[in-house]
Amino acid sequence: MLDFFERIEDGKKVKIEVESEINRYKENSWLLSVFLHIDSSDIHLKHYMEFLRLKGSLIISLEDEDRTGYVGSRSVGGWTEFYFYSRGSEEIKERNGDIIQYTDYDYESHVVKDEDWSFYHRKLEPTKEESQKIAKSKEIAKETSK
Repeated sequence: MLDFFERIEDGKKVKIEVESEINRYKENSWLLSVFLHIDSSDIHLKHYMEFLRLKGSLIISLEDEDRTGYVGSRSVGGWTEFYFYSRGSEEIKERNGDIIQYTDYDYESHVVKDEDWSFYHRKLEPTKEESQKIAKSKEIAKETSK
């Protein structure tokens, strides 16, 4: 299940999308980061639908049962960052390149070993306060949809 929230880091607003059901990926120790120079923070921008198609293609092409999983994204400073944890490093970097090399956006990607998921815990995982805000937002959405 995806959760959405915002936080301030270094004086900048960061929009975060995080996968809360990550247990099946916990044995994966390779972190793939994909940075796209595209501002995904405003759904009213003309390129937003193109962004959604690219995001969907990237996630679908990289997710591989329990071997590789999407764990979240961050949008800050005109860049959108996507994060995946994988069991292997070479295969995922290749598959990633197959998708984003054909975009019209500047991009970077990196694969690093992150056995203890320190990046996820520092930059994606909601704090206790953020989790409470997420739960409250879900509760409000549920009430208003009745």
